[in-house]
Amino acid sequence: MSRATGVTSRALRHYDAVGLLPATAVGEGGLRRYDDRALVRLQRILLLRGLGLGLPAIRRVLDAEPDDVAALTAHVALLERERDRVARQLAAVRTTITRIQEGREMTTTDAFDGFDRTRSGQEVEEHWAADAGERRGGRHRPT
Repeated sequence: MSRATGVTSRALRHYDAVGLLPATAVGEGGLRRYDDRALVRLQRILLLRGLGLGLPAIRRVLDAEPDDVAALTAHVALLERERDRVARQLAAVRTTITRIQEGREMTTTDAFDGFDRTRSGQEVEEHWAADAGERRGGRHRPT
């Protein structure tokens, strides 16, 4: 699982030790085995880590939303909004390059479309961290 996910075996052992991702079985030589349910849980853990949540907050989120399909559906919606925001940023940067090369004037709308992270950041906090009450490391990062 470590090779397939990029999560170190040390991290997997830590997740097991803190009760976040218990191994489904432990084989000879201490080799941990994981079933499909554990793989889905690890996917959710990695998605929540990507949103900046710390392990205690992730555990609370996972415990509060045991329905994997509902939780992953919510992640899909967040990821799609992020994809759309990045697409707008790419278009804005391409427009900037074109206007610079052509010597044309810029507009703030063209230059900064997609750069407002306030709304998406608030949505992430409200959806995932509000119940969890914290960010990575147990505290909010200053912005």
